[in-house]
Amino acid sequence: MFALVGIAVGVVVYGAAFFINASIEVCMDRVIPGAAESGLREATAASFSKTWVGIVASRCEMTFAPGVHVDDLVVEWGPSLLAIAGLIVAVFSLWIWLRLRRER
Repeated sequence: MFALVGIAVGVVVYGAAFFINASIEVCMDRVIPGAAESGLREATAASFSKTWVGIVASRCEMTFAPGVHVDDLVVEWGPSLLAIAGLIVAVFSLWIWLRLRRER
C-alpha cells in the first residue's frame, strides 16, 4: 500500500514541478539582462513558454528592434531538481511494489 502511495506522490511531485515558475519571469531574469548588455534595448516581439525536456525548462524567444532574434532554452534547476526527486521516489516505490508482488 505504501509503495502505491509513493508512486502517486512521486508522479504528482514530478508534474507539479512544471508549474512552479512562470516562463516570463525566468526569461526576464536571464535573457533580457544579457540582451541589454549586447546593446539590444527594444523588443518588438516576444514569446515565453514552458518546455518539457525531461526536466523543467523555458523557451525564451525575442526579436529586437535591429532585427536580432534571440532564441534561448533556459533550464530551471530548482524545479528540475524537484522533478528529479519526484521521479526517484516514484521509481523506487515502483521497484518496492514489484518486488513485493513477486514475493507473493
